[in-house]
Amino acid sequence: MQFFLITGASKGLGRALMEQALKEGREVSALSRTVSGDKREGLTEYSVDLTNLTDTERQMKAILDQVQPERYTAVTLINNAGMVAPIKRAKEASMEELERHYTLNLTAPVLLSQMFAKRFESFGGKKTIVNITSGAAKNPYKGWSAYCSSKAGLDMFTRTFGLEQEDEELPAHMISFSPGVMDTDMQGVIRASSKEDFHDIERFRNLKETKSLRSPEYIAGVIHSLISGEVENGRIYDIKEFL
Repeated sequence: MQFFLITGASKGLGRALMEQALKEGREVSALSRTVSGDKREGLTEYSVDLTNLTDTERQMKAILDQVQPERYTAVTLINNAGMVAPIKRAKEASMEELERHYTLNLTAPVLLSQMFAKRFESFGGKKTIVNITSGAAKNPYKGWSAYCSSKAGLDMFTRTFGLEQEDEELPAHMISFSPGVMDTDMQGVIRASSKEDFHDIERFRNLKETKSLRSPEYIAGVIHSLISGEVENGRIYDIKEFL
């Protein structure tokens, strides 16, 4: 049996990752701000606001304490939850907007990864952590200073974590995965912004109009296929490698 813990699992890529895991007979703990209330075999939902780190730490500890490692051959954490807002020039974003953004996109994944790694430090099975990143981690976009920098920070955390795991007797493997452009609510937020705030808005609107957005289900399948094999610790994977 395999155990998955997935954040942002109520919609988009997170939901597709959850559905794929359940389809394959995995046990899933799904973390989201809202829960569906579905009673499904293998699924446990938790309402967690990842922008509240104190509450997140408390709930994550309770979730991990309930896990019985001896039941599983593999455990996986997928840090999928994230936001693109604020879509604004760097000098325009408020302190509250920036705090919420960096907490969700960077600090929360780091905290959850630390807790996950410590909980399964002595676990002899396969241990994998996947951070969902973006091409924006490497390429600057006008209006995306927060998003670009938070994803760049997450990628560097991935690389450093992977390097440190070389010193562990039972290492966990952490990777980042850049899914490219998907047909999700986040794309809707991007298209609803203004040219003044986001210079490249027409490009993203054109992606929708030309049906160039990939489905979350397709991306979820690629990720599950990737982590079912051996991954390179600390590596940043890109969907372009699998097309």
